[in-house]
Amino acid sequence: MSGQTRKELHMHHDDHLDRALKSLGNVAAPSLSGDFMDGVWLRAGQMEQAAGQRRRLALMAGMAFIGLGTGIGIVQAPASAEPASYQLIDGADLSPSALLHVEP
Repeated sequence: MSGQTRKELHMHHDDHLDRALKSLGNVAAPSLSGDFMDGVWLRAGQMEQAAGQRRRLALMAGMAFIGLGTGIGIVQAPASAEPASYQLIDGADLSPSALLHVEP
């Protein structure tokens, strides 16, 4: 392309853009009804409620999955009995100086 052709092409695009902007300036702004904002807030509330329901459903499904997995894991684990050991009662010194590690 020669320098002259580029300049003519650029001017053509500028004229086309100017005409498009002028036609947009003549268009009247749409009028909104008085209850438009009420409808917007109602729709926003519906969307938030649906999102809350999805979160609760996902949480319940996760809890059920964890519960079932834990139940299955516990059922197959071997059980063994161990003697009870109470370290606080079996000869432990429960005096305040022993608990605070203070020499009398």
